[in-house]
Amino acid sequence: MSTRVIGARLWVDWDFDGNYTDESAYLVNARGDMSLVPPGAGLMSSSGIISQMQLTLRNASGRFSPLRTDGALYTYIRDGKSYHAPVYLEVTIDGGSNYHRVFTGVLKLPKEGTATTKDGPTVIVDARSMEERYLQQRASVYQSTFAGQHDLGYTESDYINTWLQTVGVPVGSISRDAGIFVVPWAWLDDESAIEECWRLAAACGGRFYADPDGVFRYENMARWQTSARSTTTQLAISRDSMNRFELKLLDADLYNVVTVEASPRAPGGADVIWEPDDLPLVGPGATTTITARFDTAAYSISGLQFEAADDGGNNQTVNVTVTPTYYAQRADLVVVNSSNVRVRLYPLRIVGQPLVGGPEVEERRSSAADGSNHAFFSTRGDRTLAVRGNAYVQTRAHAATLAQYLLDRCEFPRLVAYAGGCPGSPALRLGDRVTVTDALAATAIFTGYVTSIDWTMDENGFRQNLELVQVTQMYPHDGQYFVLGTHNFASNRYVFY
Repeated sequence: MSTRVIGARLWVDWDFDGNYTDESAYLVNARGDMSLVPPGAGLMSSSGIISQMQLTLRNASGRFSPLRTDGALYTYIRDGKSYHAPVYLEVTIDGGSNYHRVFTGVLKLPKEGTATTKDGPTVIVDARSMEERYLQQRASVYQSTFAGQHDLGYTESDYINTWLQTVGVPVGSISRDAGIFVVPWAWLDDESAIEECWRLAAACGGRFYADPDGVFRYENMARWQTSARSTTTQLAISRDSMNRFELKLLDADLYNVVTVEASPRAPGGADVIWEPDDLPLVGPGATTTITARFDTAAYSISGLQFEAADDGGNNQTVNVTVTPTYYAQRADLVVVNSSNVRVRLYPLRIVGQPLVGGPEVEERRSSAADGSNHAFFSTRGDRTLAVRGNAYVQTRAHAATLAQYLLDRCEFPRLVAYAGGCPGSPALRLGDRVTVTDALAATAIFTGYVTSIDWTMDENGFRQNLELVQVTQMYPHDGQYFVLGTHNFASNRYVFY
């Protein structure tokens, strides 16, 4: 199985101009991993998982050395210039003419490797998937945009699409399922759009990540029951085609009581939504910017009120202009003092309609009343999961759906399979349906969704280790749910939440 690799191609855009250089001749080996946040765990954490790759490159000529002035790439590598250079690796197997990407992302910085007898000097370069490219970019939503999105009934999918484009992700690099929940209020306030997409996806039982093709994906909570890659087998493995097979029953997400908190919000009455703690001072002929941060987002802005006076108490309002730019939860006020004296602004205030509300609702689901494994816990005691603090859960219906969704997946010990040393399938993706036949470990064929892939490509071939979560534990009625536009009411199928 180690001789199946026909070719691997490594491409790097050293000068960020969209034209890639083929560096395949220098590739010694590569390894990487990609993983989804375990089902349910994403709701308890705002962090996602960024895929990574490590490359070992031959460097006898100093091509990849940041201090070798004679190196062919010195201009592009010196002084850290290769940081976040776009990169992708593609692999073909079994003599096929089609190459499949196993990683797309950006480079970190190179480090010199130890010379070996076989390969001589090498350089090791780490890379991260496309989330890394945008992770630290902060973004804010204009107040008018924020209010308009509420009025249009934006779903989690709509917000994710908008936020990604706000930080520069091309439309063609975004793939998203339909939204499941209308999220009344969502905004960015000088925040990482990637981190907020993780948090919003988790709040809706979905997943957000960048795949090996460099596409940012939002997959909703029903994805694995509607996608062809998840409903039909993409890879069949047997004992003969893997080095080891392990089944693990995990109790990390084992609960019989689930409580989900919701934070309803609504526009309040007109009020002063901001005024400074100290009187702002502006020097003669000076321009300054004041950042006004609101305690909560503003559904509407009624106006800006201010007066200006010099140190002698003389009114200077006519000589001062204040130009506001309103965001959902702050305003940038550009103050221009055209007089020849110092002025202080008082009063200075912004009047508008703030959002009011907070964590006021909880929905509770238990195995005894709403589940199917109460007998298991009756002799073992309660295990309780409380999901609080995710501000994107804002309605009772939303909280109730998530509570039931989590209970159904957490009231049984989670069955996870590990298939190690599998012949690599470069087309395999997270969420794909995989079957494993191993009569020594399981009487029936194990069917699971791929939740983690780590892979290695070297002189011995292309191999993968897979982690799979059992299909029927994630969806007890696998393949029997009613799909709008596909089934009719006579099909007697199950309603999905």
